[in-house]
Amino acid sequence: MRKTVLVPALTIAAAFGGVLAAPPAVAQPSPASAAPATSAADAARPRFVLPKAGEAIPAPLRAALDGVRAAALRAHVDFLAAPALGGRGLGSDGLEAALEYGAAQLALAGVAPYGATDAQGARTYFQPVPMREIREPGGSVEIERRAGETTARRTFVHGVDVVVPPQPARSVSGPLVFAGYGIRESAPARDDYRGLDVKGRVVVLREGLPPGEAWARKDLVEKYAAGDTEERWAAKLETAKALGAVAVLAVEGNDWATRLLGTEKPATFAFRSMAEGPSLEPLVFRCAPAVLEALLGAAPKAEEPSRALPASATLRATAVEKTGLSRNVVGILPGSDPALKGEAVVLGAHADHLGRVDGVTHPGADDNASGVAALLEIARAFASSPVQPKRTLVFALWTGEEEDKIGSGHWVRDPLWPLARTAVYLNFDMVAHPWKAEEIRDLVTAAKLPGAAAFLAAARPDSFIEPGVASFAPDLGPLLARAGSAAELALHLDWTEGVNGGSDYRDFARARVPFVRFFGNFHPDYHRPGDTPASIDPAQVRRVTRLGLATAWLAADR
Repeated sequence: MRKTVLVPALTIAAAFGGVLAAPPAVAQPSPASAAPATSAADAARPRFVLPKAGEAIPAPLRAALDGVRAAALRAHVDFLAAPALGGRGLGSDGLEAALEYGAAQLALAGVAPYGATDAQGARTYFQPVPMREIREPGGSVEIERRAGETTARRTFVHGVDVVVPPQPARSVSGPLVFAGYGIRESAPARDDYRGLDVKGRVVVLREGLPPGEAWARKDLVEKYAAGDTEERWAAKLETAKALGAVAVLAVEGNDWATRLLGTEKPATFAFRSMAEGPSLEPLVFRCAPAVLEALLGAAPKAEEPSRALPASATLRATAVEKTGLSRNVVGILPGSDPALKGEAVVLGAHADHLGRVDGVTHPGADDNASGVAALLEIARAFASSPVQPKRTLVFALWTGEEEDKIGSGHWVRDPLWPLARTAVYLNFDMVAHPWKAEEIRDLVTAAKLPGAAAFLAAARPDSFIEPGVASFAPDLGPLLARAGSAAELALHLDWTEGVNGGSDYRDFARARVPFVRFFGNFHPDYHRPGDTPASIDPAQVRRVTRLGLATAWLAADR
C-alpha cells in the first residue's frame, strides 16, 4: 500500500459533530446493545457503529465465520513474506512465485479460474497486465527570466537541484506562475490560485503549509505536510492538474539535501501502465529551495503573493524504457440465484511489495501478505460452504499496486467482469495491525460523540476496525453495520470519495464502483525491512478476515 491522504478522523468528526442526537437516558446501557442515537440525516451514512445483540445472521454465514482458520492465515503470511520471495517486487521471480501460489490456493479451495484463456480455449487463473519499465531517469529545468531589457538563463540538473522521477522521456515548456502553497480550502478560507490562469503553464509550488495556528490542524498536516513525499504533494498536484497546468516545480524545504541522502533517495526505476498517457499528465519535478529563489529573484518570505512570473521554463525528462508483462490472478464462484448471478461482488488484494531496496529485502508481511491471506481464506470459506450466496464472487490478486496500482487499474480499464454489473468492490490491504486504545479514544473525543462511553467500552483494540466506505454508496452503511454485528466488532466507517486513495480501490472509485476498504493501521515498520511475519498481529488479521467475509456474504446475498 502507498500511504496517502485518506479522509482524516478530525474532518469526519467535524462533518457530523452536533448532528447526532443525545442518547436516551438509560441506566448504564450494555455496550453490546447500546448505540449512539442518530438523526435521520446522519442515519444514511452511519459512522460509529456498535455490534447489535440479537442481529439475525444467516446460519451458513455464522458457520463460515466460525471456520476462519488462524493457522491458515499465518501460513499464507509466512510463505508470502519468506526471504526466498525477496519482497515480491514487481518484475521479480518472487512476485511470480507469489502469484502462482495464489492461483494454486484458489484451485485447492475449489474456486474456478477466471483469467485469460489458453491456446486450447480453457480459462486460466491469470490476466496478463502489460506495463512499461523505466530506468536511468535524468533531465533538467532550463529557466529564462526577464528583467527589463535583459534575459537571464539558468539550468538546474537532475541529482543536484532537481529530482526527475522515472517516467517516459518527454519535454514541456511554458510560462511560469507562482501559486504559493498551492492550497484551495474553504476552512480556513484560502485560494492560492485566485486570479491566476495556469492553463498551459508551469506552476511553481511550495511544500507544506502557510504559517499560523489555523493551518496546524491534524487533517491539514496529514493532507499537505506529511512526512511521505507522495502523500504531502498528492493534493497539491491534483489541484494543479485540474486547473490545466502542464508541469509543476514542487519546491522542497531547507532539509532538501538531508531528505535526498536519507529516507527520500530518488528512485532509479519505475513501472507504469502501458495505458498511461504521459503527455496528458503534468510533468512534475521536485526542486531545491535555490530554484524558487532564482525564480523570485530574492529569498522567499513566509507568505509570497501568487502571481505570474516574468519567466518561462523548459522541463526535460530522459529515461531508458522497455515493455514488460505481469499478471493478475482471478478466480470465480458463480452465484446461486439465476436472477442475481449476473451481478458480482469483487474482492481484491495486491500481491506485490517493494522487493529489494538498496540491496535489502522488504518482506511486506503486513503490506500486503496479510491482505492476500485474508482474501484466500475468505475464498476458501465461500467455496467450502454448502450454501452459496445469490450473487457471483470474483477473487483477484493484483500486481503492481506499489507502482501506481497497475494491476487493478488494468482491470478497471479492461475488466473480465463488467464494472456495470459489479455490486461492490472489497479491498484488503495492510490488515495486520490494530488501532491503539488512545487512538480510538482521541477519535471519539474529537467527534464529541453522544454515547461515547458506551462506544469506548466496546471499541477496544481487539474489537475495533475502521473500514473506508464509498461516500457515493450510502447503502453500504447498514450492510457494514450488519457485518460488524456478525463479526462482533465495533466500527468507525470512514466515508470517502476514494479517488486519490492509496490502494487498489482508487480506480474503482474513479469509475464510481461502490467500494469498501479494509485496512488495519500504519506502524513503524511500514515500507521497511522490519515488516516481517514476526511483527504482525495474527489476531487482527483474523478479525479483518471475518469482517470482510461477513461483508462479502451480506453484499452477495442481499
